[in-house]
Amino acid sequence: MERLIEYFVPEKYKLDLTIDKLAKTIGGKVLVKGEALRENVKFHAVELKIERVLVNGEKGKFKCDGKILEILDVVPGEAEIEISYHGNLNENMEGAYLSSYEYKGHTEWIVATQFESHYAREAFPCIDEPAAKAVFELVITTAGDDKVLANTPVKNVVKNTTYFEETPKMSTYLLAWVIGEFHGRSVKNKHGVEIATYAPLNQDIDSVDFANEVAAKALDYYDDNFGVPYPLKKLDQVALPDFEAGAMENWGLVTYRESMLLVSKNATLGTKKGVALTVTHELAHQWFGDLVTMEWWDDLWLNESFASVMEYYATDYIHPEYKIFENFFVGDALAALRRDAYSGVQSVHQEVHNPEEIATLFDPAIVYAKGARLMLMLIRVMGWEDFCKGLKDYFEKYKYKNTVGDDLWKALDKYADFDVRKLMHSFIDEPGYPVVESKNGKGNFREYVQRRFLIDGEMRQSEWPIPEVLEDMSGHYILNLSEVEFEARLARFDELTLEEKLRLLIDKSLIVKTDLASAASLLPLVKKFENENSAAVWSIVSFLIGTLKPFFEYGSKEQKKFAEFVGKLVAPKLKEIGLMTNEGDDENTLRLRAILLALDYYAETLANLEALAGMYEKDLSKMDKEIRADILDAKIYCEPAVMSEFLEAYKTNADPELKYELLFAMTLSHDAENICAMIKLLNDIETVKPQDQFYLFLYLYRNPFARKEVFEWLTKNWDFVKKLAGDKSIENYPRYIANSIRTEEEKKAYKDFFGPMKDDAALARAIAIGLNEIDAQLKLIRKDKKSVYRALDAIM
Repeated sequence: MERLIEYFVPEKYKLDLTIDKLAKTIGGKVLVKGEALRENVKFHAVELKIERVLVNGEKGKFKCDGKILEILDVVPGEAEIEISYHGNLNENMEGAYLSSYEYKGHTEWIVATQFESHYAREAFPCIDEPAAKAVFELVITTAGDDKVLANTPVKNVVKNTTYFEETPKMSTYLLAWVIGEFHGRSVKNKHGVEIATYAPLNQDIDSVDFANEVAAKALDYYDDNFGVPYPLKKLDQVALPDFEAGAMENWGLVTYRESMLLVSKNATLGTKKGVALTVTHELAHQWFGDLVTMEWWDDLWLNESFASVMEYYATDYIHPEYKIFENFFVGDALAALRRDAYSGVQSVHQEVHNPEEIATLFDPAIVYAKGARLMLMLIRVMGWEDFCKGLKDYFEKYKYKNTVGDDLWKALDKYADFDVRKLMHSFIDEPGYPVVESKNGKGNFREYVQRRFLIDGEMRQSEWPIPEVLEDMSGHYILNLSEVEFEARLARFDELTLEEKLRLLIDKSLIVKTDLASAASLLPLVKKFENENSAAVWSIVSFLIGTLKPFFEYGSKEQKKFAEFVGKLVAPKLKEIGLMTNEGDDENTLRLRAILLALDYYAETLANLEALAGMYEKDLSKMDKEIRADILDAKIYCEPAVMSEFLEAYKTNADPELKYELLFAMTLSHDAENICAMIKLLNDIETVKPQDQFYLFLYLYRNPFARKEVFEWLTKNWDFVKKLAGDKSIENYPRYIANSIRTEEEKKAYKDFFGPMKDDAALARAIAIGLNEIDAQLKLIRKDKKSVYRALDAIM
């Protein structure tokens, strides 16, 4: 891929922009100072109309093909290039785009930016590559009196023109601005940084307080542990009504989905945890990504893997009562193991050959979850204090610069008694992980053999360097215990640490997907946990039950029997803790109840569904917030006619958590008329915003009563979906559909539709892995179906 920094190295941009959100236009002058390395220099400029170019004050010759602006006959050396241009604001949540919300009967418009990974080029001409760091001086003129925010504090305001202080040296993808009507509150942390969180006017002002608290403490935590202070004077956080990702770490101006930042008075514990993790993740990026930036997108993991583990350390420090690492083990760690067990999966470090491939790098289970697990492994082997010493050296040496992975390993190696580079390269540069077996078959892993673990292929001998085989959740490997070894650990299950318990069950959940064990062994295994108290353990029990669900076609006599088994399994513990939240319930009990109620919904225990439905209130704020989602699910199960009431509440309510719960509940309906109405919503971007359209599709696809019709909708509306999703989200469709396919008929439909797209750079990897996953799942069903049925008969 051509790198434009080889033509021109920018040092400073002065952007004098006029932005009119009602006219949907952006334009002005971009003055770039830097060094021309060739006689013809190039800038990224996607769908921008170039009006004039001045080179050192003289009119310059140029040509533009809609993607690249080429300026001709430039004298190599120091140069000052001024580009006059204009363009349009889009509504697809990338570049400079429009967002909106309803307030007091009218529409409020917001202009926001999303420049990661390579979308700054859609807003202004620039060298849009992470290595092309420069200082930015921003001047924005608007058509109204909106609040205008950017990376740095406001220097001056003259009428509708806002002048901002210069930024530090940074990459184009971190530049940001937001224009619109907001309200917010600010606090200062102990290091004196002004932290402000803003929400649209239709959101409760109190909903910003939790994010402010977390941000203030997180910045302090990172300051103290990283040894290099947060380098900006302020930190703004903004909730946007339309946002493709979860959040974006723009330096000093972090933008979020509303659901990832705002915490209402009726927010659940789960929402508080999610917001805390998101905020701490983005603020870790202020150092790892913003202060020090990867040289090129193949080292994206340098940003994301680091932030994805730091979010847990910081949240655990701020709210230890959350027991947040339990969420990591049953969430991210398990997701990484599941995804990394298939042929064709990307490695954490992945080469990039064209811009379309950049979007495919953001695989949450690999770059985020697996990368975080590998960083946790490294931290535990090194020790936290020595790890932070290495980080301080790294930040000091490379601040305001760009790095590659080896630069980090060299900084850490000084404080380790092992070869950091060798350890991390082996796991980061190669896909997959090993399955480890003890040589003596007695559960002693001082001597072991290892093979690459694959669900869809032959497991060949491997040689990953494992510092020490431990039975906690540290290492990115799984243990294949003999039946004797496994039963011995189950016999003393209560003596195991929580991580050892989780490891035992997680590893088993994966091994049964291969020829190493039968899925039928899961039935007597899960039965052993009906009196278990740990929500984390029950989370994995729930996953084991999910592993068994594909063997049972919904509505069949075997599925009804399995559902009865699940209902009986959860009944004792659910009766003990009750359906409703009780005063004094701790974090574990709240999580446990949520898991049990989800399993009981699958069991369709009518008495419980009717009891929950009876707790429904038209005033949604009056319901028990921790089980509100379960109440909504039960209500639409018992009374399908409530759909119209739910849909009206979805349209009129601003609380992002409640909107999500309503949307999910509506997709669960078994009623044909309701399903038809929900499928129509897939095209209704006025009701369901584009950012939520994929979730609506996925929830409907997982509904056995809607699946066929929903997939047919996708095949007929693919052009609409591609435009709506953009290149960064489009691969979600082949990836997550594959997870749910259970029959040869569904496989054929998948292959017929996605097969012709297998050479599309944005979809190729997701389709290839999807087909492997489907084949492996269907093979497992064929292999173990009869034995699973026999095991179910035996246990019932």
